[in-house]
Amino acid sequence: MESSTEGQPGNLKVKEKAKRYQNSDAPLIIWKESYRDKYLDNNISLEGRGRLFNGCCAVCGSEGANFRCTECYGYRMTCKDCVLKQHNDDPLHTIQVWEGRYFQATSLRDLGLHIQLGHRPGHDCEQRVKGHKDFVIIHSNGIHLINVYFCGCPDAPDHVTQLMEVGWWPTSSIDPQSAATNQVLRLFHIMNLRGHIPPTDFYSSLELSVDGTGLQKLPDRQQQFMDVVRQWRHVKMGKRAARGHDPSGLAGTAPGAAAVLCRACPLEGVNIPSDWMSAPADEAWIYNLTLAMDANFKQKARLRPNDAQDPPLGPGFACTVDHETYLPEVLKHTKDQDEISHCVAFSAVYSANTKKSKGLRATGIGSVTCARHEVFRPNGTGDLQKGERQINMDWLFLSAIMFCQLIYVVISYDIACQWAINFYARLFKMPKNLQMPSWRNLRFKVPKFHLPAHKDECHARYGLNFTEGVGKVDAEGPERTWSTTNELARSLSVMTPGGRWDTMDDHCNNSNYRKMSQLDNTLMKRLVKAIAEAITYTRAFNAFHDALMMEHDDLLEQWQRMVEAWEKDPAKPCPYDLPTSNVTMNQVKKRLIEEELLRERQSSGSIGSGKTMSAMIIEGVEIEEVQRNLIADVKVANGTMFQETNFTKRRTTLFRRIRRFREAQVIHIPALRTHVEELDANTDLEPEFIPLLLPSDSYFDNKDRLAIFPLDVISAEAQLREAQAFDALADIRNKLRARTVAAKYKSKMINSQGMWTRQRTLQDVIGRRLQASTETYRIAYRGLLGLNGPGPWMDVLQELHSNDVRGINERLMYDEEKAAYRQAQLNAGVSEGEVDAILNGVYGAPTVPLSSLLIRGESARLPISWIWYSTPSFQGKTNEEVAMKEGASVKEIEASLRVEWCKARARARRAREELILVQEEMRRSLQFCQWRSEWWIRQIGQRSNLPWWLNEGLAAYATEQSSIERMRVDRWAERWGDIRMRAREVQLTLDDTDKTFSSLSKLKEVVIEVEDDS
Repeated sequence: MESSTEGQPGNLKVKEKAKRYQNSDAPLIIWKESYRDKYLDNNISLEGRGRLFNGCCAVCGSEGANFRCTECYGYRMTCKDCVLKQHNDDPLHTIQVWEGRYFQATSLRDLGLHIQLGHRPGHDCEQRVKGHKDFVIIHSNGIHLINVYFCGCPDAPDHVTQLMEVGWWPTSSIDPQSAATNQVLRLFHIMNLRGHIPPTDFYSSLELSVDGTGLQKLPDRQQQFMDVVRQWRHVKMGKRAARGHDPSGLAGTAPGAAAVLCRACPLEGVNIPSDWMSAPADEAWIYNLTLAMDANFKQKARLRPNDAQDPPLGPGFACTVDHETYLPEVLKHTKDQDEISHCVAFSAVYSANTKKSKGLRATGIGSVTCARHEVFRPNGTGDLQKGERQINMDWLFLSAIMFCQLIYVVISYDIACQWAINFYARLFKMPKNLQMPSWRNLRFKVPKFHLPAHKDECHARYGLNFTEGVGKVDAEGPERTWSTTNELARSLSVMTPGGRWDTMDDHCNNSNYRKMSQLDNTLMKRLVKAIAEAITYTRAFNAFHDALMMEHDDLLEQWQRMVEAWEKDPAKPCPYDLPTSNVTMNQVKKRLIEEELLRERQSSGSIGSGKTMSAMIIEGVEIEEVQRNLIADVKVANGTMFQETNFTKRRTTLFRRIRRFREAQVIHIPALRTHVEELDANTDLEPEFIPLLLPSDSYFDNKDRLAIFPLDVISAEAQLREAQAFDALADIRNKLRARTVAAKYKSKMINSQGMWTRQRTLQDVIGRRLQASTETYRIAYRGLLGLNGPGPWMDVLQELHSNDVRGINERLMYDEEKAAYRQAQLNAGVSEGEVDAILNGVYGAPTVPLSSLLIRGESARLPISWIWYSTPSFQGKTNEEVAMKEGASVKEIEASLRVEWCKARARARRAREELILVQEEMRRSLQFCQWRSEWWIRQIGQRSNLPWWLNEGLAAYATEQSSIERMRVDRWAERWGDIRMRAREVQLTLDDTDKTFSSLSKLKEVVIEVEDDS
């Protein structure tokens, strides 16, 4: 079954999953109603000897069949001789004996089974050496005591080797008395990586699987098991990095050589052309390395008395730095700087820099990932000692690019504006191996989610939306990786240093491998999105540009030179700067946070929440905007599986954010707890419709509001709502000016279907943004009315009606004009739904431009919409009077048009870059797989003078890995084939100015299939 996506840019369809039915969608309902008692009876029957028991041994037919194995097929009852014979090769199975009325647990050791190591099965050694009388084996089904004999022949290998030959990992290298099976180690490893189960809990579960009553005393090998787990992780990491094939072994591992690399990032000598350095200037950006850096203060580490006795097994081998080198160096500079940012007060940074660190070996970790694929960089992760110090973050960043030979590196960091200031001065204090070459070009940026909290002057300079060559990356990858690693925080916090860093390496590598294994699906979905956005935003920009060319061609040339000059040198005038209102959201946020900081410094107590009161209110207003955006997107969606999956992800993220907001709410405002609990009980609401219970919420009347909320909370939201209203008004005016330009172009220039499509796309983009700003203002207005009540502020911030949302030289359509417009548009082939959307105000009030004659005549006495003035002294002005006033504000109009043009240009360029980058990442990924396949084959035969069985194992493993890489190449190339071809066709159309967009509608439909993320 396929979803209908008629009109989707690029003519793509995403294949939907087959229809599901109740017995598959809700199997427990059917089971509960019809089958649960049957399941219960059959399960209980296994407590006895079973329906098929006939009193004789199921193998030899003799009497005395009192034994059964709970792990062999069929629960068959057998005699003692047969059960021993059957388990010569399965010595760790669980055996039960029938005692006349019920089964009791016994063991193969108690029945007389012994295990001979060092010889082929069934052959005992004539010089055998008995192992410890209580030799313990830790297996996936429990903890076993066994009778074991080692080979004592003159040429016999040592006891460790004899155990490992049968897949048993000794817990001691000298005279081992216990071992863990490869099966239990592999099971724990997987459950720890995927489920984050600590080794202590896992070992306890093994004990419970043997005896759930607590009556049986089992040998305690928990500490030995934890040591073996460390060894297993370390050896597995070395094996996957081909350290067993290298003559220097694990000890010769180079820094970062055991890290799982990102296949889609540019890697010199691997997946980019050998002549990449000579690429033309307009193509060199393809070889940018885009990184993201962040700190995580949940990953604390406590001091332990035996820290010094537990060094890491692989210091600096993979994703973490060599702490034995890193820590002494950074500790030399602990007094150089306390806290980084004076631009923005992120609560996590402030808390980490001010909280006491007594008793902690680390207050968190810092990490560097590739921004586009969220892969931990080799040697890019390390402990922090007190907050987010520059010396720590400098070291981690430089270590992460130590072996990178690329020229252009983009580094995103939530406080990059401060971190970058003296970066090059600090660089010279670093050890020589971390010194950065002089030819490297660094660009410092701020992740998209964190940028709004910065000062206005940071937004364009550090914004990724306005940065050439980065595509649509948001650089918030580290935040998403923390969601996984934070589940380890409790376990890691109590580990000794070596265990902590080895475990962190293992989990970072696992995270990298999982992302790389799912790369085919990830890049597929990104390319689907990139094709649509490249077409949409390029259409919109071209239509806007052509509209401006009619009357502002001279300005366009100036703007083009201005934006290109600024992109080369951000110190030059910024084309994105726009005169702002007297009060803005960012200014109010900054003031509230500063006031909160002052109160914190004057207060001796603390509130047990990660957010201050002001930060909590700001978060609520921001969540409210996320809810509105999601509602708007769902409303216009086509209902495809791909879209629904995306909405589900966004709802999950939003729900988690609301849950964290609720936790802070009830701490700062305890009187809200009852209301929160009532709302939480309603699980039917989608996250975008959950009331946030802000003071302005219509959920409260004025009496309840004053009783529940402290006055400072009400005041803080009132200030935010006032600023939100002014910001929204400024944005409405900008969009109306852009709409006026587009309307002039449409009335004069549209003479083909292709041009109509471009204009329709532009109108859609402007209309949706105008509608969003209008809704934002109305919410701010209602909030102010609820918080402050009627008052003088309403002379400036008035209620916004649909007919208020019109341009300076626009009036509302008369009814007869609407009828004529409707008929003309229907005759032109425009759908009835589109016409209704325009006439019903979906894209703003239905208006017509005023001619110069009309302005001088009757209509000149009509008052202009109040949105074009923001102080009472300008109210009541006529169009002619306001036109004169506007004559003095031409520069403001030109500035707003310039900013809209620059933003439209930036959106189109980032979308085009994303389209190119995802295709390039697919090519790189395939080339990496091919290179890795050949690399594995080259590892064979590096070590000499080895026994045949070791040579065979080394060759087999390398060949297997090489084969897996070749299979990836074949599968990914086949899966990506159609959509890569479509992407190239779209890109050629976008790049060829002589081609019209109408040619895209003639492309053959491509049906693709994407998978849900696991």
